[in-house]
Amino acid sequence: MSRNSIAATMAGRHPSLAGIGQFRRADGMVGFEIGWPEVERDTIWARRLLEAWEVGPGDHALLTARNSEGPWFGPLVRAIRDTGVVFSNAEPYAWDARRVATLLSALPIKVVAGLSGEAADALLADDEAAARLAEVPVLWARGDAVEQLRRAGLQPAEMAMLGPVPAFSCPERKGLHIDPAEWRFTATASGLALTVVGDRLFRGRDIALDINGAIVEAPCTCGLPGPRINTE
Repeated sequence: MSRNSIAATMAGRHPSLAGIGQFRRADGMVGFEIGWPEVERDTIWARRLLEAWEVGPGDHALLTARNSEGPWFGPLVRAIRDTGVVFSNAEPYAWDARRVATLLSALPIKVVAGLSGEAADALLADDEAAARLAEVPVLWARGDAVEQLRRAGLQPAEMAMLGPVPAFSCPERKGLHIDPAEWRFTATASGLALTVVGDRLFRGRDIALDINGAIVEAPCTCGLPGPRINTE
């Protein structure tokens, strides 16, 4: 190990490894390593996503994520910081919905990312919190929250952790996007899958995805490149 590598490790940053995540498959949990160059590229992609939604300096964001979800939310957090967005954090559980409601009432929140089904239920049960939530321009909801939000008259955008990669809806709300330079959606006999195409520490081919939908190859009018998954 070089002197620079030793110094980086002692400072709390591994010279090559940014983190380790886990995702579930039918046969158990799969661990995956994440390198620093990957984080940098994923952050650039997240910045493009924010630009598509016209999120910029001085805007306010609220991230509802577990600590263990850093491998998925980390690049988005870095992109938010790089962009100059002011952000707050909350847990994606019903017991923390009061903090979400308080932040929605106290700040002009433009982005909520990672809203879960149980948190959505708690917020919708409070008329004032539901009204505040309806005013949020960029509401990225997890799959288990989308339907109840729509039934309540809101227009959420969807996000999903698809194996080792997070996917997000664009302003057109016509599918879940990922970076086509890093990942490729595939259709197999058993359903939708994911293949790693970028230069990443974790390699995988035809990783089964626990999501229903169709792969859309036509370019999206939002300007983000690559195929996407339409879950409608």
